[in-house]
Amino acid sequence: MKKYTQLFLVIVVLAALVFYNIQTVCAFAGRYIYPLDDAYIHLSMARNFAEAGTWGITQHEFSSTTSSPLFTFLLALLIKIFGNWEYIPLVANSIAGVALIVVFNKYLKPFSVITRFVFLVALVVLMPLHLMIMTGMEHVFHSLAMVLVLLAFRKYLEDKSPRHFSNLALFSIIATGFRYESLFFIFFICVYLFFVRKDYVISIVLGLFALLPVLVYGYISLDHGSFFLPNSLILKGNTNDGIAGFITRVAGNAYRGISVLILVLILITQIFRNFQTLKHSGSQSVRVSKNAVPFVVIAGFLVHLLFANFGWLIRYEAYLVVLVLFAIAPFADGVFREKAGNSVFRYLMIGLLLMTFYMRFITMIKYQPIASKNIFDQQIQLADFVHQYYPESRIIANDIGAITYYNNVQLLDTYGLGSIEVARLRKNDHGKFVDNKNLQTYIAKTAENRNFDIALVFDEWVKMPDYFVKAGTLSINNNYICGGTTVSFYVVKKENADKLRKQLSDFSKQIPKDVSIKIAY
Repeated sequence: MKKYTQLFLVIVVLAALVFYNIQTVCAFAGRYIYPLDDAYIHLSMARNFAEAGTWGITQHEFSSTTSSPLFTFLLALLIKIFGNWEYIPLVANSIAGVALIVVFNKYLKPFSVITRFVFLVALVVLMPLHLMIMTGMEHVFHSLAMVLVLLAFRKYLEDKSPRHFSNLALFSIIATGFRYESLFFIFFICVYLFFVRKDYVISIVLGLFALLPVLVYGYISLDHGSFFLPNSLILKGNTNDGIAGFITRVAGNAYRGISVLILVLILITQIFRNFQTLKHSGSQSVRVSKNAVPFVVIAGFLVHLLFANFGWLIRYEAYLVVLVLFAIAPFADGVFREKAGNSVFRYLMIGLLLMTFYMRFITMIKYQPIASKNIFDQQIQLADFVHQYYPESRIIANDIGAITYYNNVQLLDTYGLGSIEVARLRKNDHGKFVDNKNLQTYIAKTAENRNFDIALVFDEWVKMPDYFVKAGTLSINNNYICGGTTVSFYVVKKENADKLRKQLSDFSKQIPKDVSIKIAY
């Protein structure tokens, strides 16, 4: 039983952290609230697909809103089997989290007891795994899939059997389906196989397999009049809006991803030492093979740094932490086994791990409940307001998850995630909120021609038409995660302004005490 003690203890720690966070949120909300509105976007799309057969943020039209098609499809399948329950992502993520620990433990099995313990704990607290579970997003599944990709890659390097290639191809497809960023790493696996192992055909075939989810989903999206890529990648991706803008965004990524950069320092040291150690004891091919996984991980990390995102509850880089831990485990095991003469490396590595622990775990223990509180105070209150007064109306909004999940509205999304025409008008704004006259004109005409009822928007995101009447605002305190502190309520037809003011006044009696509603006249 001793060999399972560490595994059991780590799973217990994970369960305790999840339970603690659920209790913390339930204390102010009465139920668990996800710390990101994006979780409700997944739920809304999954419910619509399961119940109405519509792949969209509402049941009324197709929308390529999700950035993780496979995760949304998985939720839809679970809703189809078990029914619509808002905590399906939480349960599914918990199961995936345990699976990630088990798989990682199997990978660490050849290493020393101290290495296995340190890295199992690091997996939980540096990711941090409990936070990724609590987001209700796809990041746990994506991390698990990417670990399986790297394991299959290692196996294929050891034995180029058809079975090992099949596993590598299958896990590559799954990983790409969960997050398109997986292609950064799979691309460099293909590069290694092509240029180092001279497996030309295998390299190309693997790349084509990995691209399948992108191609299939892209074809479906184009067939429904949308972009080839999901709207979120078009609107949020680190696109190049000039050299200065590109450099600024990369610098911002480096700043937000400093905790991963700390771990990458260990990875760089590992690669250097591998070459130095094997310089006289092994051939060039042996040295290159020893660095195969580290090469793939550091190259993929650099491409992510250049073109993807970091931040937003440290979720975008969570899988990078897992992959770097995977890559440096053999090096760490060697350091932990070495004698006192190399104690500098040992203490330096422990110091870097502790720095990452402080930046990712200690900080997020504070901010995760705040994020859930923000979503409860803003998005859940907006969803409750719509459910009470406009459950099947035509709504204009820009944070669309909870509003659409708890209601059956028709939507005009002024950000563009749920409305393709808006996305087309905003795609050249490079994720910034600018004075987009074409967008303002489109909103004005669409709201009038399609008889929209109300708008619930951040004024700083886009200016509403002059003929809209502002009836009031809802403001939250201590905002950390929401797109804005104050949401403005508008009516499209001015004769309905007093009605909306009365509704806001009545609704103000049932909102949390630290949320304020102000009536505008």
